[in-house]
Amino acid sequence: MTTDDRSPVVEIYDALRALNASWSVDVGKPSGSGWIAGTEFRVASTGPFNELLLRIGERARTVDRRTIAASFALRYGWASAMAIAPYLKYACVPDVSIENVSLKFRESTFFERTAIHEARGVMVADDPRANHPMITPVADRHQLLRSLRCALMTQAIPVVDALHDWSGFARRGTWGMLTSSWAAHFTSLIGEGRDQRLALPILQDFFAGDDIVAKMQPRLHEVTYLDATHVYQRRASCCRIYLLPQMELCASCPLVSQEKRLARNRAWMKTQLEHQGERRGHT
Repeated sequence: MTTDDRSPVVEIYDALRALNASWSVDVGKPSGSGWIAGTEFRVASTGPFNELLLRIGERARTVDRRTIAASFALRYGWASAMAIAPYLKYACVPDVSIENVSLKFRESTFFERTAIHEARGVMVADDPRANHPMITPVADRHQLLRSLRCALMTQAIPVVDALHDWSGFARRGTWGMLTSSWAAHFTSLIGEGRDQRLALPILQDFFAGDDIVAKMQPRLHEVTYLDATHVYQRRASCCRIYLLPQMELCASCPLVSQEKRLARNRAWMKTQLEHQGERRGHT
């Protein structure tokens, strides 16, 4: 295959890797320790998915399956960058169907990276790259955003069901974890720099609807410190991390009062901006 024959999805992931190593996605079926094929997430009671869940419990020193399931949901939610980053940066929604992806987790159980087996994707029809045989065209950017939403939701449904069957953790609880991660990717990738409010209109369009994703979306709010404005959230469900030894409620937890949440948001934002200023001062 020549460079000109390559799917635009391959080129997009190459470009993303050059921008930020944490957005790196492998193309092709991976092998080696830590990789779990997407289809293996359909069953949590046996196989590599079950082994990962048990390791999460061991490291967290808990046998409570609902807490383990919530902890995994947070890890799984961050894998959504495989679809959200290409959409935001290069107007492409890769095929992230559960049959077409693999996820890699570290020995520590934290999420590490993703792989897409076949470099298929969706783009707006007037994009010259949409003529490639591996690309499915859609009418406009609105339809592309709906394609992203559909892709993330469709991939997650069997994972949510598997977690529920294994742990009894409410499906709504897992969806609350996932929508929180999705929103966090949007705010960090769109609102790079000092003003994240640019993410709000697109998130409103993304979450629009009357399904479980719309119902379990996080509540977003703005926090300003000096000349910067960031977007923070109140999740729709609790991750249960406060039940683990020496842990406390997250700032985004629905169990935290809004007054305490805003205070913690401002303190975190102040620390972040001061560290950024220190780094710039040393360059």
